[in-house]
Parts: sequence; structure tokens; C-alpha cells
Amino acid sequence: MKYSLKLIILLFIFISVSCQDKKEPLGLCEDIYRPLIVNINYTDSNGKELLFGDQAKYLVDQIKIYKIIMNDIAVPLTFNINKDAKFLTINLDKVESGVFYIKLNSNVLDKISYTSKIDEKSPCKDYKLIDIKQNDLSGRYDEKNQVWILKK
Repeated sequence: MKYSLKLIILLFIFISVSCQDKKEPLGLCEDIYRPLIVNINYTDSNGKELLFGDQAKYLVDQIKIYKIIMNDIAVPLTFNINKDAKFLTINLDKVESGVFYIKLNSNVLDKISYTSKIDEKSPCKDYKLIDIKQNDLSGRYDEKNQVWILKK
């Protein structure tokens, strides 16, 4: 009886493991939430910082970032200010294309549209940001610092 019970358990384990899709890790992707984030900084046409430093044109602590949902309701987006590395980190919706707004001050509002795609190289097939446009002008991606640079 002991041997037949062990044999049944081993057979059950073998069948359940062999039926799994070999391309996906065993349950790792479903258990870990990885947000789609973007790091953004603003510079002028000469590359001068507009958000950080002693001569910043915009006060980074007063910036508002939000998206618009049904009935024109503004919903704030979660973001962090990284003063040392000089960028804003914004949590985005995991979609192929989306829009959000950055209000730098009471007179300056930028419409930011983004495009992402599923990264087939990622083990969990996550979205990867591939393009950002600020008021229909493409941003530049700084590979070294992993920051999207928007110009004013």
C-alpha cells in the first residue's frame, strides 16, 4: 500500500509538471507586480536643467501629473521626485498607448502621449515603453541614464 501511494503521488507530480507550458516560469510572473514607469526630465534647447538645480525654471515640488478619465475628471498619477539623479519617475497604465498631463506651473501644461509594447525578451512578457511625445514632439531617450528628455 505504501508503494502504491508513493507511486500515485509521484505520477501526479510528474503529470502536473509535464503539462505546464515550458515557455513560462512557474507562477513567478503572476505573483509580482511590475509597474510601467517612465523617468522624465526637462531641459531647454541648450541642455540646461529646467526642473533641478539652483536656477531651475520650474519648481519641481509644485508639479502636478495626472490623467483624464470619463467626464473630464483629472486623476493624479503616482510619481516620485529624484533630486539626486535629476528626474521624475511616473507610474503609468500598462497599455499600448496612453496620455497623461504634466502641469509645470499655472501657465505651462504639457500633454504627454506614450506608446509601449510587450517585450518578448522579458520572461514575463511585460510592457516596455518605446516612445514619448510631448505636445506631439518626440522626446529623446538617454540610454545611459534611462531617462526621457523633454525640451522646453
